[in-house]
Amino acid sequence: MNTWRRVLSLAVVAASAAGVLLLSESHKNKTAQDLTNVVANVQDSFPHVAGTAAISSSWYCPGVPLGGDAYVGNDYGGIITVSNPTDTEVQGVVTRYGIDHEPEVVPIIVPPRDSLIYNFSQGARGAYVSALVELAGGKGASVEQRAVYPAGDSTQPCVNQPSPQWFFADGFTASDSKEDLLLTNPLPDATVINVRFVTKDGERQPSALQGYVLPPHSLRVLDMASQGARGEDLVGVELRAVSGTFVAARAQHYLGTGRLGYSVKLGAPETSTDWWVTTGDYQGKPNEQIILFNPTEDDAKVVALFSGGGGVGVAPLNLTVPSHRVVSLAMANIAGLTENRFAVSFSLLEGSGIVVEHVSTRQLEKSMATTVDLGVPFAIAAKQWAVPSPIAPGTPDAISLTNVTALQASVRIEGVGPAGALPIAGLDALVVEPGATRYVSLPEGAVLGQLRVVSTQDLVVMRSLPRTFGVKGRDLVSALPVK
Repeated sequence: MNTWRRVLSLAVVAASAAGVLLLSESHKNKTAQDLTNVVANVQDSFPHVAGTAAISSSWYCPGVPLGGDAYVGNDYGGIITVSNPTDTEVQGVVTRYGIDHEPEVVPIIVPPRDSLIYNFSQGARGAYVSALVELAGGKGASVEQRAVYPAGDSTQPCVNQPSPQWFFADGFTASDSKEDLLLTNPLPDATVINVRFVTKDGERQPSALQGYVLPPHSLRVLDMASQGARGEDLVGVELRAVSGTFVAARAQHYLGTGRLGYSVKLGAPETSTDWWVTTGDYQGKPNEQIILFNPTEDDAKVVALFSGGGGVGVAPLNLTVPSHRVVSLAMANIAGLTENRFAVSFSLLEGSGIVVEHVSTRQLEKSMATTVDLGVPFAIAAKQWAVPSPIAPGTPDAISLTNVTALQASVRIEGVGPAGALPIAGLDALVVEPGATRYVSLPEGAVLGQLRVVSTQDLVVMRSLPRTFGVKGRDLVSALPVK
């Protein structure tokens, strides 16, 4: 990606949305090579689909909850969806990791232009199970997991590689809400990590979590309440490897103090200087927040630019996020924000990187439902996106397309089936204006499996999936950029 084109495009989009033109001095002072390296690191670290032929690919699925040792039931667990858009079958293996159990390996075959749904929790033991999916060939193949818990279900794309660091902006242990960190070491050697977390009272580095060992081929779980973060409504976490790499996710069961439901989401494997939150929705005035976490050694000066129907009247916000601290933006406190959907971009004027998460709790007919989604770094915006898991036909506003460039985008959505990739009637010539978000409902009666989004300009593509289990509402999850 041309980083300088990105800076100009964002400035033009910002000018259109907010009536201003901002160009960061820090961006001007960075060399093109430095920025290119940062972009490449972010692109490689976040979940994506390889768009070039590959001998093999690996996908690390962060984990799903179990009901207990050797539990059998349908109210805990999860599935992995492996999608193959190619003309040849893909063979592979799934390796399951448990707590204090040896890894288990199962072979899989994914037919051409089809998907395999594998229940990787069936027969597993312990409180959680995670997995590594290794595929031979399969250009364009993709993998994601769906976790099921009595309080709800949650979808998360699996990541392509372990990382030496992971960051979580938003954690929550108020009202005995449960926050578990799922830490998987898929390597043949031990990984050693240090853990630091931040609450409203400041940062903590518990001695028991310095030099914490993740044994080879293992899954370990950290209960944040028992680590000194009990009763907190804001917990930012940074985990850094002293040696080795690992995969980290947050399993969150919300039980009150304004939140209810369940989610399992990966952390951010990298900080970024530029983020988009494209899933803002202030209709009905939900309890909606955007959390900014700075796990670096430098204070971050950030400009936030709102756009979309709800954000058109919001002036640019200048924020400071101190080193190793969290800043929470409540949408109820944003002057000019109206009851409508909105998007917001965050760009650093000073500093080396932040992490952004979006949290919304909406009142339903009989209860409330909390949704959490990680912001999307600008660096992973792409012209092609893959949707591995089926979305129910007739789902309103199932897919959102945000054009993060200064040029009009022409977009088509295709379904991948036995005949290959074919356009979907009514979704084959969508126009998305610069800086705008277009919401796409899926047609009734269509038999839709894996989907592909193809655009003339870089987009951010998100899914809004109706929950089918436990607490209802929607689960917000990114599609997978094709690189």
